[in-house]
Amino acid sequence: MAGAYIDRIMRGVVLLGVVLGLQPGVQAQLRNANWFFNSTNLLSYASGAPVASTAGPLIGGSTAGLSDPQGNALMYAVGNAVLNREMNPMSGSPSLNNATANQGYLFLPVPGDPSGSVVFHNRGINFSSTLSYGYLDMDLDNGSGGFVGGMTVLASDATCKLTAVPHANGQDYWVLTQVYGTDAIAAYRLHAGGLDAVPVISHTGVPMTVVIDGIEQAQNEGIMAASRAGDRLAMAGIVSQSIEAHDLAHSRFEILHFDNAAGIATHLASIPLPVGSTIDGIEFSPDGTKLYFTSTAAQQIPFTFTIHQYNVTAGDEQAIIASHTEVLSLEGMSNSYTPDIQLALAPDGRIWFDHWTDSPWLGVIDAPNEAGMACTPIGEYLLLPNNAGVGLPNQCKRYHDSDLNTGAAPEPVMGGLTAWPNPVYDELYINAPRMGCTSWLYDATGRVVRSASSGPRRTTIIGVAGLPSGPYLLRCTDGQGKSWTSTVLKE
Repeated sequence: MAGAYIDRIMRGVVLLGVVLGLQPGVQAQLRNANWFFNSTNLLSYASGAPVASTAGPLIGGSTAGLSDPQGNALMYAVGNAVLNREMNPMSGSPSLNNATANQGYLFLPVPGDPSGSVVFHNRGINFSSTLSYGYLDMDLDNGSGGFVGGMTVLASDATCKLTAVPHANGQDYWVLTQVYGTDAIAAYRLHAGGLDAVPVISHTGVPMTVVIDGIEQAQNEGIMAASRAGDRLAMAGIVSQSIEAHDLAHSRFEILHFDNAAGIATHLASIPLPVGSTIDGIEFSPDGTKLYFTSTAAQQIPFTFTIHQYNVTAGDEQAIIASHTEVLSLEGMSNSYTPDIQLALAPDGRIWFDHWTDSPWLGVIDAPNEAGMACTPIGEYLLLPNNAGVGLPNQCKRYHDSDLNTGAAPEPVMGGLTAWPNPVYDELYINAPRMGCTSWLYDATGRVVRSASSGPRRTTIIGVAGLPSGPYLLRCTDGQGKSWTSTVLKE
């Protein structure tokens, strides 16, 4: 009887996956499906909704990753190492020290070579950065991948900014950085024949410098973000902390047009900055109409961070500035000042953000294409198994062989309900697909043995320590009666 019941339930789960499942075109668009960050957090979007777990060695620092077009992890970079899919050092990997804080690494597939990839390493300490690159071949080391030779220096006058966009020809990529102490953007073209060592240089007319106490200083810190379409860039310019403590009074924020056919950047808008100390994360909405950045209040404990939104299609510079909205403000209960609240667009069409060093939460902008509060920012959405730390993976937003369909968040699908650890021993963490859901845990006889409401956070914890070992069914239902199910094994 019990077996028949579970059988019936599992048939229903499979049917639900068929009825509500991802379209084939969406399922294959997963080059950025696996995020490894803050040493031991692994976040996978391979099944649609994010699933959190613990993995990898205890290494901190800047991170990046690359998966194949089906969402299978290929490689990661974290701290001073490039790792293979098994989280072991990549064969032939050199030591890569002093990666810049949030854009120290970047991976790209080699056009026309299904087994080839390139890793970019941005090394910086206080002033200009050294940008280098190396080729990886996934056919080496029994399919775990390895370096083909060492690293080659590309530029010694780069800054902390490192991003990439797809070329308009549908095959190549542009690798972008800002040239130290100038108004120049350097665009390096990656194509089937290799990487062009001579970049396309464009001048925006706005030097990333500021005069402090009569001395011109470079605004070399801060990141650069690109829209998914590759037609806009945004970047922060912040003076190194070796010159002064971070202060937005001596910083700038620029929005640029980018011609991804020619590799040319031109000035669009200079954004007045709020009172505070840093701009941390920068991200565009999937449709490219909205731009977000996070600012951190003046150095204090606890600190406050704010998420800002701009409509970059509002018109001229003044219209863009006038579209400014503060969509979320949160206080960070941290024991140290860590201004690294990063934003990252995920394959699910949402923008995710971390909080502070000792917080286990990720927040989300649930509908980032929408204006103002309709973008639905949620401060505490996904509870991680470990502290989130600072910084999310640096990634290209769109790939020619894995065209991320992030124009809108998908409808909830099987996998939109996530629960971990599984198997579980004492406490089951549940992330509901929507706010206001209630979760029920059924035993093999169909009896409800536990229940809990997720509330506005969408996350809840169910204690299962007293339950017998065996399989259970987890069912989550929203206020309109829509249900999601998952199976859980109690040890």
